[in-house]
Amino acid sequence: MRARQLPMTWAAGVVTATALVVIGLQGLPATAPRAADPAPSDARPVAATSLSGTTPDGAATAAADQSLVLDPALIRLFDYWLTTVGERPMDAIRSDVEHDLDGRLGPRAARQAKDLFARYLRFKTALKAQHPPRPVGRSVDILRAGLRAMLALRATYFTEAESQALFGPQDTEASAALVRMAIEQDPALDAAQRRERLAALDARLPASVLAEREAPLAVVHLEEAAQKLRAQGGSEDDVYRMRAAATSPEAANRLADLDRDEAAWKARIADYQSQRAAVLAAPGSDADRTAAMSQLRGRLFTPEEQRRLAAYEG
Repeated sequence: MRARQLPMTWAAGVVTATALVVIGLQGLPATAPRAADPAPSDARPVAATSLSGTTPDGAATAAADQSLVLDPALIRLFDYWLTTVGERPMDAIRSDVEHDLDGRLGPRAARQAKDLFARYLRFKTALKAQHPPRPVGRSVDILRAGLRAMLALRATYFTEAESQALFGPQDTEASAALVRMAIEQDPALDAAQRRERLAALDARLPASVLAEREAPLAVVHLEEAAQKLRAQGGSEDDVYRMRAAATSPEAANRLADLDRDEAAWKARIADYQSQRAAVLAAPGSDADRTAAMSQLRGRLFTPEEQRRLAAYEG
C-alpha cells in the first residue's frame, strides 16, 4: 500500500523557499464548503476514488494519561483526508476523519483530536478567504508578508503551545528557506558572495536536514542518468541495473513501474488527441461536436483523469 503524499518541492534555492512557504500559506481549495456544514449522517460515505490503494499519511497517538499527543504527524493525517476536498462533500470528509480518529485513539484523545480538526478546518477555510495587501518588492518580501499574515491568522485558532507542537518544524523550515531566498535575491551580492553566504547557512544545518533536502535531487540526478543511458542506446534492463545499483532492487522496480505507467498514459493521450482532431474536423454543429467530445472523454478516461485533459488540449 502506498501513502498518499501532498506535492512538495524540496530542491535547494528559490524553488525550495517558494514551496515551503506557499504550502504553509495554502487554505482549502476553492470548492471547499464552509466549515459550518451540517454534521454527517450515521451512514458511512463511499471512500474517495483518489485515495484508492493508499494508506493514510501521518499519525494520531495518545499519551500515558490518554490525552492527545500534539505532533506534526497529526496535521499530516488531517491533510491526507483534506486532499479530497472538491472530490467529496466536506461532511463526508469530516466523517472519514472522525472515523479514522475513533479507530486510532481512545475517547478522550479522539475528542481532543476532533476539536483540533474542527479548528484546523476553520483556519484553512479562513486562510483561503484571506486577501492581505500584496506588498511591492521582491518575491521573498511578498512571501515573508504572506507568512506573517498566515501566522497571525493561525494564532486566532491555536494557542502558541499548540502551534509550536503542530507546526513548529514547518515554521522553522519556512523561515530558514526565506533567509536563503533573501540571500539569492540580494542585488548587493555578487555570485561569489552569494555562494559564500549560502555555504555558511548550509554549514549550520543538521546533517538530517541536509540529507532530506538533497534526497529529491538524488532522484532527479538518477532520472537524468537514466535518460542519458537511453540516449546512448541502453536498454530498459540497463536502466534497471543502473537504478538498482544506485538505490535498491525494490526502488528500481518502483521506478520501472512508473516508467510503464507514464508510457501507457502517453499512449492513451496520443490516441485521444488523434481521435479529438477527427471529431473537431468532422462536419456538424458545435453542439454535435461538444456531445461527441464528451462521449470520447468518457470512453477513454475516468472522471478524475478527465480533469487533466485540459493540459493536452491547448
